[in-house]
Parts: sequence; structure tokens; C-alpha cells
Amino acid sequence: MSRIDYSKWDKLDCSSSGSNSDDDDNGDEGHDPNHRSCGTRGAPRVTRLEYPSGVTLGPSQVQLTKAPPKASVSPFNPSAPPAQQNTSEGSKTDASQTEASGRSPLLNGQPPHAPLPAASIDATDDDEDLLYECLARNGGREGTQHWWSQTEDSAVVSFLIPWETTAKMVTDFNLREVKDEASGQYRAQLDVTIQTAASHSGTAVQSNEEDPVATSAAMHLSRQFRYPVKLAEELVEGCWQLHRMPHRHVRLLVIEVFKEPIGHGMTLWWDRCFVSDTASVVDTQTIPDRVQRIAAAGPDAQEKAKQFRKVWDEAHDEFRRRVKARKARQS
Repeated sequence: MSRIDYSKWDKLDCSSSGSNSDDDDNGDEGHDPNHRSCGTRGAPRVTRLEYPSGVTLGPSQVQLTKAPPKASVSPFNPSAPPAQQNTSEGSKTDASQTEASGRSPLLNGQPPHAPLPAASIDATDDDEDLLYECLARNGGREGTQHWWSQTEDSAVVSFLIPWETTAKMVTDFNLREVKDEASGQYRAQLDVTIQTAASHSGTAVQSNEEDPVATSAAMHLSRQFRYPVKLAEELVEGCWQLHRMPHRHVRLLVIEVFKEPIGHGMTLWWDRCFVSDTASVVDTQTIPDRVQRIAAAGPDAQEKAKQFRKVWDEAHDEFRRRVKARKARQS
């Protein structure tokens, strides 16, 4: 292992005063090319990273690598401008309480310092209504378990979880590729473990056949995606978040994944999110965004889409016929 020479560190001047007194003293001893003063640079500049980012240190600057692009119509991308922050001491206290608990003081049963304007309450209700409608945009709802939505290149699944769930209770999140023993195909396997609030208090959790598997210790979510998704580490890391809908008293674990492309210029619209889905299966021919896209493309594109669909169905029928014939010969 190579040794590091720390002898030059004593000559570094990182003061923020910008004083040249040290430089004047060192002038009698001659100029040292290794002596570098950062006093003239002023106070350090702090950059806050709101998401997983890459930082590259160059010879003259620091370069930030942008995060992967988010889906343009994902219902959980913040679109409303942030509320104006009041610099008064009371407002700072409210903000800290909201950030620590994940809920506003009003929802925590604490009286706010000032009543919310009626317009703000109406706007919040409208935003929640719009968000609720987008939970199943181009997708569906699987009973009391989850909602799922999709765009051309991404999908969002929202699991219904206990209201008291916090981020620290999500103790395990794993999205990996496994082989399906039944079909022999490789699929993306999702496994999530949530320590429920009841388990922290020592109370047993009642399990429900329609709900995710729940025990006295934790809630487990285990699903296989029906269609391929991208499993790159930079996309999987940070792909989930928790979200509240206060007026509906709904707490959601929201997971966003990116579809694996099937070909250049081709879009795969899902008819379901997970292999086990039954109630949320949709007709891909009536997906709203797909219908709008075809209508906007014109008659030529519509005819081309019909021809492609016809060839696709014929190829599938031929494949099934050959598989059936091969099984008949083997038996």
C-alpha cells in the first residue's frame, strides 16, 4: 500500500477571512508551489441532493449527474408549486412537526396557529381527488390490495398499507429476477417486509385473505411482475415512497418501475401488473392513453396498428398450435 504524504497539509489555509497576513509572512521564505490558499474563495457552497445523484470531481469544478427521468404522467410526481414558507417562529415549529411526523398539525390533533384558508382546503381536496383517480390510470384496482397504473414506458403500483406505517418500518425491499417454476420464464420478483405498528406494541395483527400476508411481527408483500421490467441498480434504488391521502385516511406504498422495451419504436401495454392479478385485468385495446395516441396519429397509423395486431395474433395462434401438436406427439 502506498504511503500518503501529509507534510503539506500544515501549509493549507482554509480560513474564510481572505487575509493575506500569512502570505506576507511566508514571502520571506520564498514561494512554495505546493502552498494553496482557499481563503479567497469565501464560504463553502452547499448543494442539497433531493434524490440519488452521481457527483464527479473534476480539476476545476464539481459536476452532478442527473437522476433517471421520471414518467411524464406519473400521479406521484409533484406538480403543484411549493407553499410559501413563513419565517415566523410559529411557522417554523409547524413545519418541523409536519416533517417529523409526516402529517400536518391539524391531522395530528394539534390546533394550528392560524386557520387554513378555505381556498387552500378546496385545492388540497381537488389534488387528492385527482391523485386518487390517477391511481388506476390505464390500469386497475386489485380489490383491497393495490392499484396499478401505466404509461408507455413505466408502471406505478400502489399497495394499501396501515395508516401508521413510516419509512423506517419498511425493513426489507427487494426487487430481483427469479425463474418461474410453472412457466420456466424469468420474471421480476418483488418482496417487501413492513414492521406493522401493532407488532411494535406487541398486539397480534389479524390476517385477511384479501389483504397482504400479515403476522404478529410484520406484513409481507410478495409479487411477480407479469411483464419484464428494468432491474438496473440505479433504477431500483429509491423507486418506492410512502404517500398519505388524509381525507380518505389511506396510506400507500408506491413503487415505480420502468418497462423493458420489446423493440425499437414499439410500446407494450400491460393487461395486468402481477401474475396473480385477476380483478384488475384490463383490455389493452381500450386503454385511454393508447386510444388517444392512435387517434392523434391519423388513419394511416390506425390501419398499421390493426395490421400489426392481426399478424401478432396469427403468430400466437400458430405458436399455440405447434405446442399442442408437440405435446400430442410426446404423449
